[in-house]
Amino acid sequence: MKTHNLRSSAFIRVRKIFLFFSLLLSIFLISCTKSPSAKIPELPNLTHTRTILGEYAKEFRIDEYAAGSSDILNAREEPYKLLTISDSDRYLLVPENAPVPENLPSDVKTIRFPLKNVYLAATSTMAFFARLDSLDSLGFSSIQKKDWYIEEAVRAMENGSIQYAGKYSAPDFELLIDKKCPLAIESMMISHSPQIKEKLELLGITVFVDKSSYEEHPLGRLEWIKVYGLLTGKFTEAEQFFDEQTHLLAVDCFDRKEGGNDNPIVAFFYTTPSGMAVIRGSDDYIVKMIEMAGGTYAFPSTKKAKSPSIQISMEQFYAHCADADILIYNSSIDNTIRSREDLIQKNPLFAECKAVENDAVWATGSYIYQATDRISDVILDLQKIIDGRGEEVHFLQKVE
Repeated sequence: MKTHNLRSSAFIRVRKIFLFFSLLLSIFLISCTKSPSAKIPELPNLTHTRTILGEYAKEFRIDEYAAGSSDILNAREEPYKLLTISDSDRYLLVPENAPVPENLPSDVKTIRFPLKNVYLAATSTMAFFARLDSLDSLGFSSIQKKDWYIEEAVRAMENGSIQYAGKYSAPDFELLIDKKCPLAIESMMISHSPQIKEKLELLGITVFVDKSSYEEHPLGRLEWIKVYGLLTGKFTEAEQFFDEQTHLLAVDCFDRKEGGNDNPIVAFFYTTPSGMAVIRGSDDYIVKMIEMAGGTYAFPSTKKAKSPSIQISMEQFYAHCADADILIYNSSIDNTIRSREDLIQKNPLFAECKAVENDAVWATGSYIYQATDRISDVILDLQKIIDGRGEEVHFLQKVE
């Protein structure tokens, strides 16, 4: 007889009630309680008119300005917009045909409308451009056509409207300069190649660093569509899409019949060639997605690390997951699992896991990390497999 770690059903029931009400408050009340977290930045020859903060996102802030002093403002003019990222990086979005204000602070970079020929090296943001029908703002990609799972991106590279311009750590500087690329959108990976960022800026290409990966709440990551709505002149459309997605989750994730069963225990992981298991820290956004979907994460007390991933031994993994109800293998990182036998070949301990015995093993699709605009749909997929309705999912596959 196999021995499994038993969990107190009373503890899980209390945890379930706590999660339910805390997430409800998060969705319905956060916008009512949030207030500006910093002093309004002053810019020369511009007058501040309003501040826009995220409902869930904590890493961006938008301030609008009108040209001139408060007594000569022209409300019909398109406002200047100051985009502040992580309370450190500042970008002034300059309307078409408007002058760049003089004597701007040295840390404020300028981005002029309309955007064309942008070099996109933050691949997770392509979904936002596609969702906003704004691929015409892009001219260059840091990954090749074969590596895109977004149909609009594949078509754009096929017809040549988006060209491959080298990976983020080795861009084709000559091509970018020849085609007058004004802006490079980079992920946090650029921090590993600071000399590339410096050279782009020396060549006159503004570097915008996407920090959506700093958002701990999944809806905070989704809310970054507003940043790209701002950059593409489609902020209203971005707001509308985000509101639709949060409403969808409020209805489908929380308007559910409460049963007598405890929340299923869910593990999300992959294995390394050396035999280690790689899990997510308990404050990671994927863990929050599992909790929003009605699951309980198998590693509830893992501390926050510099990286969202934590390596543990298979013995440690088994100690936590022998009794887990559902195993989800992260195939977007390691795409080697086609069957339960593949999983067991990685380590015989998997054969003794309850989820493997009960045919409750799933794998993510390769598209999941590029589907940034579909975070709500991924949460709903997780809800379906947790509820036993896995035949209806799109971003997860059953491992037979």
